[in-house]
Amino acid sequence: MDCTLDRHLLDGYLDGELGFERALEVEAHVASCPGCASQVESWKQVRAMMQRTELYRRAPAPLEEKVRNLASKPKREKRESVSWLQRWIWAGGGAVFASAMLLAAFFVSRPAGAIAEQEIVTNHVRSLMANHLMDVVSTDQHTVKPWFDGKIEFAPPVQDFAEQGYPLAGGRLDYLNEGKVAVLVYRRALHVINLYVWPAGANGASPVEAGTLQGYNVLSWKRNGFQFRAVSDLNLAELRDFANLVSP
Repeated sequence: MDCTLDRHLLDGYLDGELGFERALEVEAHVASCPGCASQVESWKQVRAMMQRTELYRRAPAPLEEKVRNLASKPKREKRESVSWLQRWIWAGGGAVFASAMLLAAFFVSRPAGAIAEQEIVTNHVRSLMANHLMDVVSTDQHTVKPWFDGKIEFAPPVQDFAEQGYPLAGGRLDYLNEGKVAVLVYRRALHVINLYVWPAGANGASPVEAGTLQGYNVLSWKRNGFQFRAVSDLNLAELRDFANLVSP
């Protein structure tokens, strides 16, 4: 596809997986790109063909009758001997299920601003795969910071640490926990660091906490009224050095 739009982004648009603003961006691109417009039209034609009534066939009468008879037969209770090991496994499975339900309830009811590490890491990986790492590409903090004006309700602290080996590469607007966040992109040699920033809701500070998920290191901390999350495949020691530069 000879255009500036990544194929993964177009696939996400066709599958209805993009957010509202990203979908608008793709639609604007498709309107000006004959190649992508042709692919979208082809997809719509295939979808229309798959919904044609002549593709559906009624089951033969003998097969339909057999299925109905099987469905209407009353279920007979079967009593089988169950070993103590099976009972122990089933009981453990019930405990695991209950724990999973409690964990799910925690994440559903978590307060605004509390974002799970899994969501952060998934977003980080998606930004690398979907060719949407940056909306604004610049090593100049005075270019990146004004770009967020009017797009979010806060001004993220943007700094360049090129002299310390962590140059600013750009930034983007993203969504986490159904809210807008600023993402500042830094580099360390061949590694990418996504720094997520959003208001903390209250002043104060918290120590840097480290975690590892799916091979990525995640640092979390609060400083000067902001929540920070730094995600990268960079080793933990260097990622901590980066965090100390962001919030000394």
